[in-house]
Amino acid sequence: MKAKWTKAALLLSVAAVAAAALYIKSAAFGDEGGQASGALPAASARTRLATDGSQATQGSSAPASAAPEKLINPEQMQQDLDFLVKTIGEVHPSLINGWSSEQKQVIESAYSKIRKPQSDAEFYFIANEIVSLMHDGHTNLYWELENLRFLDLPLFWARDGLVVKDNRGNLHTGDIVTAIGGRSIDDLEQELAAIIPAENNQWIRVQGTTLLRVEALLRHLGLVSNNRVAITVKRGTASITEAFTLTDKLTHKEYNPYPENDVPFSYTFEDNLSLGIFQLNTCENTRKYQVTVQQFFDEVKARGIQHVAVDLRSNGGGDSSVIEEFLSYTDVESYYGYGSLMRYSPELQQARGAEQNSGYAVNERTLNPVLMKTLYPYKGKLYLLTSAHTFSSANMFAVIVQDNGLGRIIGEATGNQPSSYGDILTFQLPASGIHFQVSFKKFTRSSPERDPADSLQPDIEAYTTAKDIIKRRDAQLEKLREIVRAGLKMNSSGN
Repeated sequence: MKAKWTKAALLLSVAAVAAAALYIKSAAFGDEGGQASGALPAASARTRLATDGSQATQGSSAPASAAPEKLINPEQMQQDLDFLVKTIGEVHPSLINGWSSEQKQVIESAYSKIRKPQSDAEFYFIANEIVSLMHDGHTNLYWELENLRFLDLPLFWARDGLVVKDNRGNLHTGDIVTAIGGRSIDDLEQELAAIIPAENNQWIRVQGTTLLRVEALLRHLGLVSNNRVAITVKRGTASITEAFTLTDKLTHKEYNPYPENDVPFSYTFEDNLSLGIFQLNTCENTRKYQVTVQQFFDEVKARGIQHVAVDLRSNGGGDSSVIEEFLSYTDVESYYGYGSLMRYSPELQQARGAEQNSGYAVNERTLNPVLMKTLYPYKGKLYLLTSAHTFSSANMFAVIVQDNGLGRIIGEATGNQPSSYGDILTFQLPASGIHFQVSFKKFTRSSPERDPADSLQPDIEAYTTAKDIIKRRDAQLEKLREIVRAGLKMNSSGN
């Protein structure tokens, strides 16, 4: 992503579209659910305990860290921690006034743990304690590993708990997981909150659903015994426990409660409801996206569609200019965009050619005119579908629509705060080779008077439940249809 210094609603980094402390990255997934869907890679691919949510296998030219069993000596770890603390301290907007006393205590604790050689996995979690202090989903640590093993148990964090998505052994679809490795889910959720850089609990659960299936994290939390993980579930009034052997291959396609994102964008129509649904799985303002949006609204006009929905439930972000492109085919004349604070640093100057290497610049929110791209703008109802996976620029899309009163948000609370950090610089620790990224901007929502807010809350709630998982029911889409039917019935009665 290239910075656009003059625009308030600056583009969020594509490289951080689904950030989390230990996000798994690979081309070969057990499901095709999305950038932050909790899909797990097959062990045959080189995987990356990463943070950007994209689906790509690392090429041989990419720098890779050593195998997990290699030990890193104290001098090397100190070199890495020194670099990590210095870099985050100089780049992150929250540290303009330096580290707090509480943060310094955590940093000192991390240094105290490197007095003897550690494996790269152990050192990863030590360094991650520092990164997690930012509570920023875009600032995180990632690292390449080979020969990972996984818990072959499809999971989804639903409204009523951590749910088994597909039958495995004696565990059934819809079972509620109550313990892993003998530790309660409530206890593990607290552990995950200390490990995963996140701004809200939704994002911790999104990433935790993946991480609780990864051997590195399972072992870090002490949940593995003899290469097996005991899972306890609740089914009605019964409690059932089964131990699963960690596997290096996931052969089953897994159910995803949200639409699959195997293409960047697509659209469908339900003419009986006068409804058009534009599924936007990633924010990429390409020529193909622009043409597709135009074609979509051409069909909306031809079909006489009265209700348009943008499905952002599997969207981890990218380029925020997709928002204006979409709105340019509606009757929206202008909208308030985001404000931002950008922190200057030597790192930003070197990476992006910024004009200064210290201080900061503030861009207040602006009223952005919409350049209309059609003679027949859409004048009907606008809805956006969201989930906990809606992140970064996708979250921005929903915030702008809600803050400006342009439409209604249906679904679940989003995965990051309406005002949040973003736009990142990437680095590599000199000794271990572990990669990390750091935000250098703070984005402020278009209606700052609504802050503080933990996440963007939907106007109309529709949360996926265990019952929905069992019935393979799309809770958010069904709520959308319900709202549209009610509107059509009201219009019919009024006529």
